[in-house]
Amino acid sequence: MQRPSPSPPSSMTQHPTATERLAAVRERLRHLLAGRPSRLPPDFLFGTGTSDHQCEAFDPRYPDVWDTWEASHELRHPGQSCCTPRGRATDFWNRYPEDIRLAKSLGCRAFRFSIAWARVEPAPGRFSAEALAHYREMVDAITSAGMEPVVTLMHFVWPQHVEARGGLRAHEFPAWFGEYTEKVRDALGDRVRYWITINEPNALLFGYLKPFWLDEFMWPPGLPSDSGDAESMRATAEVIRNLFLANGAARLALKSGPGGDRRMASANSYYLGLPNRLFYLPIPLMKLVDRRACSERGWSEEDWILREGRIVLHPRLAAEAPPPASPVLRLLQTLARPITSGYERAKIFVTLFSFVGANWWQLGMHGDLPEFLCPRECVGQLDYVAFDYYFGTPLLHNVGHLLDVVERRYNTAPIWSGALYDALLYFQGMFPKLPVFVIENGVPGVSTSVHRARYFRDHVREVQKARDKGVNIVGYLAWSLTTNHEWGLPHGPDADFGLYHIDMVGDPELRRLPTPASVTYRAIVQRRRA
Repeated sequence: MQRPSPSPPSSMTQHPTATERLAAVRERLRHLLAGRPSRLPPDFLFGTGTSDHQCEAFDPRYPDVWDTWEASHELRHPGQSCCTPRGRATDFWNRYPEDIRLAKSLGCRAFRFSIAWARVEPAPGRFSAEALAHYREMVDAITSAGMEPVVTLMHFVWPQHVEARGGLRAHEFPAWFGEYTEKVRDALGDRVRYWITINEPNALLFGYLKPFWLDEFMWPPGLPSDSGDAESMRATAEVIRNLFLANGAARLALKSGPGGDRRMASANSYYLGLPNRLFYLPIPLMKLVDRRACSERGWSEEDWILREGRIVLHPRLAAEAPPPASPVLRLLQTLARPITSGYERAKIFVTLFSFVGANWWQLGMHGDLPEFLCPRECVGQLDYVAFDYYFGTPLLHNVGHLLDVVERRYNTAPIWSGALYDALLYFQGMFPKLPVFVIENGVPGVSTSVHRARYFRDHVREVQKARDKGVNIVGYLAWSLTTNHEWGLPHGPDADFGLYHIDMVGDPELRRLPTPASVTYRAIVQRRRA
């Protein structure tokens, strides 16, 4: 396999523009003038994490949807060729004791990992006692190391046999997910307090909602090539509803049985940092995007479409309008088709931005989405607020670069630590009685770069400030413990989030090598402050 040519690891290592330099200076001055925030308390859960598909070696007996996708798709990105199969990844399945020791050496008090559903349920209705015992041993190793296990039930992947039966769109999917959760609960439930049911549910929509400027879906499972915009939006609506129902079924399973009152369930969406000021004038950009995502006026349950620029008209309804009798009107209608097509595509773009930028998962949990998307019984089905934060921009004219995140060009995506502070206040304001947990925060880049270490210092400082402001934040997990397989991207600096670097291509021993970021993070954890 040919290794990709090196490219700048992140926007932090590129030559910034004069405007970006000025914004960075202002951010530094703001930190200095605000004073040094307080230390985080001794019981604060500093930690790190991994995920199954990214770290466990591929086993052909247990394929998941990403394995199938990576074996059958060749997507093209600027300067990149993918998808890249995970292969042996970091061999976490066998080497988890070593990685747990590394996390402990950093001083971590929490360790997040995910269950490979395909291993636990290798065939419909048949559950593997061996796989469940393996994950129980992993939990025992984490607790023996003095860390709190944080268990994710579905981290972007599900068994291929689930997809073959309809996948996330299947009417039975919530029940399948609930049954799987019960088996994992019975194996681990007495040892685990924090649970993540679904990792980044808002990102899962990219398997059904395709930006019009791309030729291919960027995520599995994708839709048939002859699917139109209307079918894409129908699939998106079905998946949104099923994800809410599946989360509810999983939480019900986790809260049931002995010890259920101790178990805490949530699902972590990602948060994009949007500008909240234009020079010194506040702009409610996030609120505007959120409001659009939960507009009752735009949704139509009967037609499974969004109107007013967000979901195209159902073909059945469009066919009900007879062609105009007048030849002149028919000619005008024919001439208008390119304009109409362009307008429909623009509406899909607005829809995409609304779902990418809006925090629709938490809006549903709060009861703000239309009921046909988030049924009433799904509202409030969380015990703590979990979210991920990686990228953002304080500059209004730079918002378009956030599309680099959507297309997984992480090396050019904008970085703004201040948005983490905004996110913490935003979620605490939405759920004032619940604790808040930063489940993922990190940046890719060259493993020897000191800029990644600075990233963690800047973001942990925002966590300290938010706690001083009264946010009940209980934990922060740096993503990720090691280099891992970054969802089909070629192995290299653009996809390396690891505190410990692994040469996954050239090192047969898969040695875990410390980076400047790991040294910095250890110091932050020991001091409980940036």
